[in-house]
Amino acid sequence: MGEVLTRTGVVRAIQGRMALVVTIMEPECESCKAKEACSTLGGGGANAEIPARNTAGAEVGDIVTISMAGSSLVKVSFLVYMLPILVLIAGIVLGHLLSTVIPVNENILVGVFGLFGFSGTFVWLKKKGDSLSNKPGFVPEITSKQTPTQQFPPTDLACPVK
Repeated sequence: MGEVLTRTGVVRAIQGRMALVVTIMEPECESCKAKEACSTLGGGGANAEIPARNTAGAEVGDIVTISMAGSSLVKVSFLVYMLPILVLIAGIVLGHLLSTVIPVNENILVGVFGLFGFSGTFVWLKKKGDSLSNKPGFVPEITSKQTPTQQFPPTDLACPVK
């Protein structure tokens, strides 16, 4: 999957080598069922604030294009949405199998292992997210910038504007 996802926005702040880019929600987002829960690129709401690597040297107020590899988004989506469910199911199966060996109520073992696996996944995801945020492929990057031109009103006093 070599697709590159791009968004256009305005730089709101510069923080070291990172820039905070404000983008407007795309029309495609309106039909998405996960639009309120989407946080991969800072989603939800009318405007999204996205931290991006400032490789283009953008300044506050510049109009920029940010990019991210589509494959990275798919990997992150799998980790966030599917992994907790798979680990929950594995914990339930493990609890059921252990209940045949250990003389404890099956429901208790299933509940404990399922809950432990499910919540443990979120702790692991937090640590994994911190390490992925340092990898270039998983952080959006500013690929181009355009400094907006300021329009000044005419200063010729001989030309009255009505």
